[in-house]
Amino acid sequence: MKVAENIHQKTSPVSSFLEITFGLMLIGWGSCAVLSQVLNWTVNHPVIRVLFVVGGFSPTVASYWVMRKQQLVRNFSDWLKQVFDVKHGLFIYACVFLFVAVYYILGCTINGFQLGAPVFMLIVIVPMMLFGGGNEEVGWRMILQPEIEKRHGFHAAVWITAIIWWVWHTPLFFIQGTANASMNYLLFGIMCLTLSYALGTIRKISNGVFPCILTHCLINGLSATFVFQFSTMSCCLTLLVVILLSVLILKFSSKRKH
Repeated sequence: MKVAENIHQKTSPVSSFLEITFGLMLIGWGSCAVLSQVLNWTVNHPVIRVLFVVGGFSPTVASYWVMRKQQLVRNFSDWLKQVFDVKHGLFIYACVFLFVAVYYILGCTINGFQLGAPVFMLIVIVPMMLFGGGNEEVGWRMILQPEIEKRHGFHAAVWITAIIWWVWHTPLFFIQGTANASMNYLLFGIMCLTLSYALGTIRKISNGVFPCILTHCLINGLSATFVFQFSTMSCCLTLLVVILLSVLILKFSSKRKH
């Protein structure tokens, strides 16, 4: 039985998931932000590094805890099997690469870009992003998005998840040395909504989390190769294009199932 179907038969895990996620985030990233502001420590400080991992893995830890509590997995190995379910059709993976391509083509075309790490380094960088963002998807898109969607529908679920995801990142803007520290907070929020539409769409058509993890890893990994600064125009235009793609893909996917 699919994860989403199993969750539906249990008490909604949203509250538990958010309590654990934000609790660990505040312990990890909250402490990092305070130490960085008070002691002028950067993200490279050993103490900050340890606490940073705690905060970054908060949705991951919450996902496993909630799924064990809900008896949706028997053990850690069972949880990993559900997370890394790579058996999805060509259409799903084509959508993954389409969303990633749109994100970077529009961003680079509108803002201009510089080449950073060589393209071949993506072989190393993208897998590394499993620990630098991809891991979050086992929480946001495996639990939160599907549960909210049951009550409020797809589009409302995307917006709610995006706002929660945006707020969750807030401490990063107060930690010296992070990429977020130099970003515009509002534009980052628009980016969260854009990616939430892409990731939410992939989650819905695949009923799996691995394609979402791959998308997140590609988005983060490619940022080391194609370096560009966000602008209001690029963020807004990319959001509109991604929403349009989302609607079209969902309609096409629905027709394929009938």
